[in-house]
Amino acid sequence: MTEKTHDKELDALKADIARLREEFAELVGGVKKSAGIHAEQEGPTPGEDGHDVWADLLNKFDSSRVQGEKVVRDLSAEVKQHPLVSIMAAFGLGYIIAKLWYRGKENEDTHDAP
Repeated sequence: MTEKTHDKELDALKADIARLREEFAELVGGVKKSAGIHAEQEGPTPGEDGHDVWADLLNKFDSSRVQGEKVVRDLSAEVKQHPLVSIMAAFGLGYIIAKLWYRGKENEDTHDAP
């Protein structure tokens, strides 16, 4: 029973990772397109080649994309190797974030009192 639950959670995690990859690729594509449009409109500025600036920006986005994909692949491999530990770590991290979030909410409520 728990193995089926773990498999479902692992499949859901894989689907989330795949969706994040697609969204990141769309984001990078949009930035590239926008950067290309701005580079065409502005052209080179006096004293510096504007194309070099945009080319450098595009190279940085490409390297970030490659590094992001590597992190996702490594994370996916780690989850496959240790699914139970990964689930426990995700739960623990979520618990800590929730505690910090609600603790901050409680502090906000006390500051509002007259």
